[in-house]
Amino acid sequence: MKIGQKLISNTIYLSLDWFVITIMSFIFWFSLGKTLVKEELGIVSTLINFVVLISGISILGITQALSKLIPEFKKKDSKKLYSLIRISIRPILIVLAVILLALFIFSNQLSVILKVPREGILISIFSLFAIVPFSFFGSVIYGFQNMKKYFLTDFFQSFFKLSVSILLIYLGFRVYGPLIGFGMGYFIAMFMRLDLKYFKGKDSSFSYKELFVYASPALVSTIASYTMTNSQYIILSILKNPGVTGIFTIAFLLTSFIGVIVNVLASALFPIISGLSVDRKMKVREGYLIGVVMRYSMMVIVPISVVLLIFSNLFVLSFSSIEYISATTYFPILIPAVIMFGIGGIFNSNLYAIGKPKISRNIIVITAILFLILSIVGVSYFSALGISFAYLASMAFYLVLNVFYIRKFLKIKIFTSDVIKILVSSALVGILLLLIYPVVNGIVSLAIVSISSMILYLILLVPLRFYRSEDISILEFLAKKIPTFNKPISMAINFLRKISK
Repeated sequence: MKIGQKLISNTIYLSLDWFVITIMSFIFWFSLGKTLVKEELGIVSTLINFVVLISGISILGITQALSKLIPEFKKKDSKKLYSLIRISIRPILIVLAVILLALFIFSNQLSVILKVPREGILISIFSLFAIVPFSFFGSVIYGFQNMKKYFLTDFFQSFFKLSVSILLIYLGFRVYGPLIGFGMGYFIAMFMRLDLKYFKGKDSSFSYKELFVYASPALVSTIASYTMTNSQYIILSILKNPGVTGIFTIAFLLTSFIGVIVNVLASALFPIISGLSVDRKMKVREGYLIGVVMRYSMMVIVPISVVLLIFSNLFVLSFSSIEYISATTYFPILIPAVIMFGIGGIFNSNLYAIGKPKISRNIIVITAILFLILSIVGVSYFSALGISFAYLASMAFYLVLNVFYIRKFLKIKIFTSDVIKILVSSALVGILLLLIYPVVNGIVSLAIVSISSMILYLILLVPLRFYRSEDISILEFLAKKIPTFNKPISMAINFLRKISK
């Protein structure tokens, strides 16, 4: 397969992976929000995020190192490749064994600190045993660029997690149902990713020193990243109680969806725009591409944020129950925070891409430390409201820091006029939604209004002359790759061509 074709193939499967995981995760938490009381949801949220945080430490940054080294040695020295995989898993298994033993020995103390049942800690041990090998073999598959298998194993992991959880909740397992389902999903999918050929052959001269040149900074970045995205649930449970954590979980899950959209767009559009863009000097080209990704991110997330903010009550009630309605208090704080985190992430990943991994890592670490300090102080005085403001302040700092450093190396193309048009169109839609707010009183009417407002928003961009030739090129690409939607996409292409004349 040619490089260009491989790039497109990878992009499609990775985009599908993001989409499926997001939808499955949404359904998973939706099911919990509808069936568990806030204290039970808080326990589940605390333990799952605890497992994710500990798994990030257990992996030692090796998975990210493998994702970089495997493609390199696949070309240079294939014999050395399997030796790299074999020696990589050994320190992970050793550290994992130590952590699992420690968790078992101190399970009583941990249950008191986290305010969760001891049985939940024991189930978490099982989940860790599954999630770490799953992640390790996933990085190997990713390194070999077998994105189809990567996507399918992620799909089955999410499917089994959801299916087992719903079944066990229905059978009366309550809080233990999703905890067992979470572990079972990773356990089953772990064997789907396992390939015994990785462990055949003799070791070569590949050393741990070579491995940890890349793994050490990745470990620091991973821990810091998980601190920003997963630690708030643990902090709330320790300093407050699972009930507060449960309410905050609903608010953060619904708003963090915006950040996921940015990640999907950044990963999916970047290689597509690369193929469509004109041939310029490398730095100019990189700055232009980052600007394009930002433009599309803003185009999607701003109107969605408006709808989410205006109808926050209905979204919370649709996702959970009246018990969680106070979660809407955090929406005005978390929505701008998540937007800044998503946009800042575009810059941060590109700092890594242009060969500045240490700067990228340091920004994440400094932001994580700031967030920990602010969140502990904030929770102590203002509970979940305090951690929301801590997240907002930290993400603002994260965005500013990334902008400052990326501008030292690249001249970013800022589509200022397009951003203004996005804000104007979103504001007009927001005014209309405020006027019809009283008549929207259910999930069906909410869905109709949300979809209609998005269509209206896209139409309002037409007289503002927002659309460009790049938009038509991307639609043409999608029409070829998604034949099922060829007709509506072709109609959109013809319409844009007419108005652009």
